[in-house]
Amino acid sequence: MKEKIKCSECEFCRSLRPRNNSRAEFTCKHPDQMYILDYFHEHRIVKHPGFLGFGKPWSDEVPIKTSPAWCPKKKKE
Repeated sequence: MKEKIKCSECEFCRSLRPRNNSRAEFTCKHPDQMYILDYFHEHRIVKHPGFLGFGKPWSDEVPIKTSPAWCPKKKKE
């Protein structure tokens, strides 16, 4: 069985909480950003490339449990 990749345990998961905002924004800052851009373009995904989601107010918990389909760690070599 494959091991599940969790964004909350990934070293490339970053959060940003803008000033005067209660929710953090989580993104993937993997070095292979071209793969993410190409995946979003191929699948016609219209949100910010690498965007994982917004957290709950005043929480630093990543909003998704496992990595999304476009995760560069999942791509087949």
